[in-house]
Amino acid sequence: MKKIISINRIVKNWLIPLFVAVAVFFVIRPVLAQTVDIPSPDAVGVESIDGYSQVYYEVGGGRKFITSGNINSKMPAFAGKYIAYVTDINGLGQVFLYDLASETRTQLTFIGNNLNPKVDDKGRVTWEGWQDPNITWQIFFFDGKSTRQLTTGDTSLNPDFSGDYISYGRRDIAGTWRAVVYSIKDDKSVDVTTGENARNPKIKNGDIYLAAGSLAEEKFPLSVDDLFLLNLAPLSESTESANTILDELSATPSGVQEIPIATESGSAL
Repeated sequence: MKKIISINRIVKNWLIPLFVAVAVFFVIRPVLAQTVDIPSPDAVGVESIDGYSQVYYEVGGGRKFITSGNINSKMPAFAGKYIAYVTDINGLGQVFLYDLASETRTQLTFIGNNLNPKVDDKGRVTWEGWQDPNITWQIFFFDGKSTRQLTTGDTSLNPDFSGDYISYGRRDIAGTWRAVVYSIKDDKSVDVTTGENARNPKIKNGDIYLAAGSLAEEKFPLSVDDLFLLNLAPLSESTESANTILDELSATPSGVQEIPIATESGSAL
C-alpha cells in the first residue's frame, strides 16, 4: 500500500507537471519564434559553393547560408527579419521569401521568369516577372497572404518599397519611360513624370527621386503625398501632352521598343 501511495505521489508531484511543461513548450514555441527579438541581418550576399551561387546573411560578423544544393540562388534583398531572393529552377528565376524568426522559406512564384525582388520589414515582396500571358516584364506584389499583378501592357521594371508605396518605371511602345508610384493602402497607381530618368524612380523619406542611384539622380518637385493629394490625371502616352503637365509642375525630366532580358547581375534591362 505504501508503495502505491509513493508512486502516486511521484506521478502527481513530478510526472504530471513535467508533461504539462513539455506540452506548454510545444504550444508556445511557434509564438516565441515570432516574438523573440531576432536581429536584422547586417548584410546579405551571394557566394559560390561547389560551383553554385548560394545566398547568405551576416549578423555580428557571422555568416549563415539559407540556400544550398546543386542549384543557383541570387539577388538577395532584406528588410527587418525577411530576405527575398531568386532561385533558378529549370532555367527560370523563382522568388522565395525567407523568415529569419521561424527559419522558414516560402516559394512565391512557380511559372515564368521572375527577377529583382524587393522586400519590406512586414514580409511583403515586389518583383519583376515575365509570366504567361504577358509578353514583357510586369510588376508583381505579394502582400503577405496572396500575390497579384500590379501592371499590364507596358514594360514595367525596377520596383522598390518605401513604406506603403511601391515605385517603378514603365516604358510604352514609343520607348518613353514613365515613373509610377503605387499606393498599397489605396490600391491605386499615380504617374509621376516621363523621360529617361523616369526609368528608375525611388522614394526616400517621402520624396521622389528619378534616375535613383546614378550620377543623374534628381529630386522630383512634388512629394509622394502631394501626388496622391492632387490626384492628377494619368500622363498621356503622348510626349507632348506629358511635357505640358511637367511644365505646369515645374519638373525637369529628360525621353524602339526592346524586349528586356536578364543580365548576369540578375536585373532585367
